[in-house]
Amino acid sequence: RRGSTLVESAIVAVAFLLLLTGIMEFGRLGFSYNEVSFAAQCAARWAAVRGSSSGHPAAAADVQAAAEVYTGALDNTKVTVTTSWSPSGTCPFSPPPGNPNNNPGSTVQVKVSYHFATVLVPLSASGLTVETTACSIITQ
Repeated sequence: RRGSTLVESAIVAVAFLLLLTGIMEFGRLGFSYNEVSFAAQCAARWAAVRGSSSGHPAAAADVQAAAEVYTGALDNTKVTVTTSWSPSGTCPFSPPPGNPNNNPGSTVQVKVSYHFATVLVPLSASGLTVETTACSIITQ
């Protein structure tokens, strides 16, 4: 009987630890999504107030730097920021080819993606991509 208690405890401990590590990984995944989403929203707002009539119009590199400020808890080498402007003033849109139109009334779209690599539980061999898009109308 003493041996069976030890075996049962080992089985329960393994199941409990697996459940605990899964909860931790999904918590990290949720945190990463929240961080990426907040960065996209803040970068879109940052670009919206720096249109062509402001003192310093936003370029794609400026918007990327603004987004990376808000992803400080993540590995910035795995963060990708894509910025596009559209004269249509509607969200979402397909970005037109050519020069960006960052005039007031136009739309800026910021897409932030992060390559999430699991640490404890192997969910995917190549990792997961957490991605979100924010859109804002240019005011200045």
